[in-house]
Amino acid sequence: MTRPLPALLFGLFSTAAQAQFGPISFAFESDVAYPGRVLAGDMDGDGDLDPLVYSSASNVNNYRLFWFENLGGGAFGPRQPVFTGNIINAVNVLVRDMDVDGDGDLIVDGNWYSNDGTGLVTLVGPYSPVGNAAHVLEDLDGDGDTDDIVRQANSINLLVNNGGGSFTVGAAIGPSGITTSLAVSRADLDGDAVPDLMIGGTNAQMGWYKNLGAGNYGTQQAVNPLAQPSSPLCGDVDADGDADLIAFGLPDGTVWFANDGNGNFALGDTIPAGMPEALADFDGDGDVEFSVTTGTTCNVVLMQSQNGTGWTNVGVETVSGYNLVGSSYGAGDLNGDGRTDLLTCSGMDIAGWYPNLGNGNMGPRARFCSTMAGAYDLSAGDIDLDGDKDLVTASYYGDWVCWYPNNGDGTFEAQRVVVENRNTISASRLADLDADGLLDIVTNRSDCAIIWNNNNGSSWSPDTLPGLGASRCEVDLDGDLDLDLVGTGQWYENDGTGIFTQHAEPLMVSGTVQQGDMNGDGIVDLVILTNSEFSTLINDGAGGFSAINTTALSYAKFALGDLDSDNDLDAAVIVAGIQIHGYYNDGAGALVNGTLLFTGATAPMPRNILMRDVNGDGVADLMWAMSNGYTHQTYYNLGVGDGTIGGGTLIDPTAESAAAMVYEDISNDAVPDLITARFRTISWQENYFFNAFRLRGSVFLDFDLNATLDATDQKIPYRLVQTDANDILVWTNSDGDYDLPADTGTWDVWHTPPSIYQVTNDPDTLTASLTTLAPIAEGLDIGLAPAQDDTLPFITQTFSGWFRCNDPLTIWLTLRNNGTFIPEGILIDYYVHPDITIDFVQPAPDSIVGDHIYWHVDSLGWFQEFVATIHAVIGPVGSTAGFGYTVTAANLPLLFFSPPDNFTVTCAFDPNDKLVTPQGYGVAGAVPVDQEWLEYTVRFQNTGTDTAFTVQLLDTLDTDLDPLTMEVLAASHDLTQIQVDTNNVALFRFERILLPDSNTNQFGSNGFVKYRIQPNAGSPHLTGITNSAAIYFDLNEPVITNTVLNTLIDCALHEAVATPIDVDIVQASAGDAYQWYLNGSPLLGETAQELTMGVSGDYTVEVTSIYGCVDVSDPYTYISTAIAEVDDLTMHVVPNPMSDLATVYFSEALTAQHRIELVDVNGRVVRELRPTGRTVLLQRDGLGAGMYLLRVSNTGAVITSQRLVLR
Repeated sequence: MTRPLPALLFGLFSTAAQAQFGPISFAFESDVAYPGRVLAGDMDGDGDLDPLVYSSASNVNNYRLFWFENLGGGAFGPRQPVFTGNIINAVNVLVRDMDVDGDGDLIVDGNWYSNDGTGLVTLVGPYSPVGNAAHVLEDLDGDGDTDDIVRQANSINLLVNNGGGSFTVGAAIGPSGITTSLAVSRADLDGDAVPDLMIGGTNAQMGWYKNLGAGNYGTQQAVNPLAQPSSPLCGDVDADGDADLIAFGLPDGTVWFANDGNGNFALGDTIPAGMPEALADFDGDGDVEFSVTTGTTCNVVLMQSQNGTGWTNVGVETVSGYNLVGSSYGAGDLNGDGRTDLLTCSGMDIAGWYPNLGNGNMGPRARFCSTMAGAYDLSAGDIDLDGDKDLVTASYYGDWVCWYPNNGDGTFEAQRVVVENRNTISASRLADLDADGLLDIVTNRSDCAIIWNNNNGSSWSPDTLPGLGASRCEVDLDGDLDLDLVGTGQWYENDGTGIFTQHAEPLMVSGTVQQGDMNGDGIVDLVILTNSEFSTLINDGAGGFSAINTTALSYAKFALGDLDSDNDLDAAVIVAGIQIHGYYNDGAGALVNGTLLFTGATAPMPRNILMRDVNGDGVADLMWAMSNGYTHQTYYNLGVGDGTIGGGTLIDPTAESAAAMVYEDISNDAVPDLITARFRTISWQENYFFNAFRLRGSVFLDFDLNATLDATDQKIPYRLVQTDANDILVWTNSDGDYDLPADTGTWDVWHTPPSIYQVTNDPDTLTASLTTLAPIAEGLDIGLAPAQDDTLPFITQTFSGWFRCNDPLTIWLTLRNNGTFIPEGILIDYYVHPDITIDFVQPAPDSIVGDHIYWHVDSLGWFQEFVATIHAVIGPVGSTAGFGYTVTAANLPLLFFSPPDNFTVTCAFDPNDKLVTPQGYGVAGAVPVDQEWLEYTVRFQNTGTDTAFTVQLLDTLDTDLDPLTMEVLAASHDLTQIQVDTNNVALFRFERILLPDSNTNQFGSNGFVKYRIQPNAGSPHLTGITNSAAIYFDLNEPVITNTVLNTLIDCALHEAVATPIDVDIVQASAGDAYQWYLNGSPLLGETAQELTMGVSGDYTVEVTSIYGCVDVSDPYTYISTAIAEVDDLTMHVVPNPMSDLATVYFSEALTAQHRIELVDVNGRVVRELRPTGRTVLLQRDGLGAGMYLLRVSNTGAVITSQRLVLR
């Protein structure tokens, strides 16, 4: 019986009762966390504006300001830090060049931070020596540096920058008098194209002041008294070309005053807005717009002026989220087109900008940084076909789908946008819908229901479905081996190339859809959870459905799996509470008998639920996520196997609105990991049920004998490494690395090399301590060096399959030096029968002459190997397939010679099989009881419809084999893991093999592993040794190979005996084959168990047993009783009894006067023979079985006769 893969993995990897997941790692983190401020400034002094965003994470120590270099044309560079500090409550955050060095410095209220030119800033301190600066920070005296206005007790003064960021108090502006508060705006108020000052607040200096140049300002000019006191901003409200006064903080709210162009201000009207973060003519119509604070909704809104006669709120983007941070605004020309663009950020993890398109139009939100912005869906799959699982997310608030390339070790490249500006997109499932081998993306948006993967993720094409529908589930509904789509009230039939036909199906009601075989008929069905019931849609295999409806819980999320271990799919349902209920399949597809399985914290909201085997015991477990206010957590419950589950165990206490989870292997260690799409991150946790503690290192050739793995040393593959932590055996992989499972404690690690090598480490056993804080010990490298000179070359050839007519065949030839002597000047001569066509040879041969392929190898160092791959095409049925080789070396005699073995071509075989060498004798596969090695080959071929990324061979070794003696001889691809567990299950793992399917690449779809192993020492006679393998292509059901059998036979126990059973008949002891001898000479054709003797002499028999043992009996002496004739003529028939042909021997030559007759029991002559000297051939020619008399007469008188038996 073949065990399921998860249970086998548990047996292979589990060594500790560590019931937990590992620490949180991040596949992606947003550039900014809950962004609370956005602005623009020239941080790198290149003349354009760079966006800055304040990341207001929950921990004050993590509050940071970042900037993103403007690369021009709307493109931006990666995140760069500015400073760490708390500016949440800061009134003014500005970027200005305070020290005239060409880059923007940072001002936070009264403090300034000097930019070092890279965007990093250092606190200088307060820039105003007397405090109370107005934060105008413009060039007020025309000398090219940044000045300000400052309030003192009885005056308002110019704050003059000396050019290096050091400020002094300058001339007073306006009359002397009490100054309680100060607010200043700068604009051209009198139409002379020079910016003047508007002073507001509560002070004696309120009014506007004409700029006279060189830091001199005119006398106080009064403003409409209705504008007192207020915080002023200046902008053109009525689109007449001059700057009007917008007064904030008045008793009636915000009021604007119309400038007549000469600095005279008349009362305009009330503006229904407070002080904006951004004020500019965003729509290019000549009047100003205000940014509008939208509170916790995080919507983006501008208040638009109708030339001062009215105001309208215009939604730039509806986010419809809820976050206490709310929205923040900034303004600046980010793309260099001369128009002011709008910047925004919000607590919904959004930070971006809206290009000003002119004519009152704002473009859709664009990105200057990478954020998650509320992940709603998560999928894992190999998007770029590099052999590892990449990730893809849909962001509900970000309105985009992004993917994240996996580096192969659980780290990921930067976020890559697939589509954006797709409002409230919430699905991003991966499926190959057009059979091109590339995973496409399926979403919930009708305008991008399918996003086609064009080139390994480098480009994408959004597409729609007929009727502008969308899919909720991708599954083969009509049994044609392609993925169809499940919509609402309809389904979409795939023609196999990604072209869909819409079919109405009213049973496909709204709700959450899962798929699985619910009634055990081998056809995939659908389960839909509505607000009140389960609807199981039983599929007839051709796209027809019937519904089974059962009561369910409202507002729930569910997962399918076998809760009660009865081999059908049940449902686990999670609802607010937290409560998890089980619904059990009645075998026909109905989900019934709802049972409360678990109750958790009160009143949280369930986010999602998965049913997977977490701990590898073959029983379904649950993983789920919940939110309760600002508490977001994930948990697991282990299944019991009887339909119940254990208690909840916390996985992640900070799961951050975990909207989606997947359970996939993203770290390429064969164990699925838990990946969670969160509000602003993607986190993943290693599953420590399987492999918490590890001992890792390499076995290497230590050329300099320093016991240290140096760059010039050479790692050695296929070497057995052991530890006292457990009885699991691990071999170094194709790269020479090993990975041993262990547990907490202090452990030894060692390698026992062949006698011709020695370990260079001193001591030769390495030691490491593992703890829960340090579960992995690495660098446990074991050095080897030659101990004695010995020649130990090795060669093997492997065929991808049997010789099937007209089919491709791959041949692998592996030559390895396992010794300490280095052969040089190696010549390999490989023969291929002329009936076979050579298609490809790698490496390229030095020459091909006739039917011979030649390679020259300069030398073969210690543990080095030469591998050749030949792609050939076998001839037609009945043709010959034959291969042979000769290998010589300049400094050695003949290394290897294998004469051609010619086989007759047939036309059928199983491409996934198991071979053993020697095959042994007979059906028992008999081999000597002292057989040193059994050599096993597992061959596999991907006959599926897609590339296999991981191939695993699970080979249960017979208990009469010694796993400590196993040696890997060759493999078609790099082996990433080799080990034997305590149940004698050998694992050979090819990670990222990228094995193409046979339809795509017949040659490349094949692979193999070849190893040898010794039977247990002292195994007795008749020990039977069987072997078969389970071949797993990715996580598909295994392909089980044939079983090979060998039987250990002690041939010393086999004895041949010849026993008389009649006067003239002797019988051999039981066996499989016989050969009789007379006086030591073989009797032609006498190969039956019985022999009729007719000539006196010593008879022996050679008996071959059913196990191939051969023995010769002791002689049996026979004295003939044949009738003696007067003329002394004697006759002897061989064989007798006869079957088809016998030879009659005479003591003297017969003449024409002699007559030979064969007479039956009735006395009738049935055959006459013509004399031909001293022998005559007697052919049966239709004679019936029975007793006959053969007689010879001369001139009518019988002179001799012999009884003859025909079988």
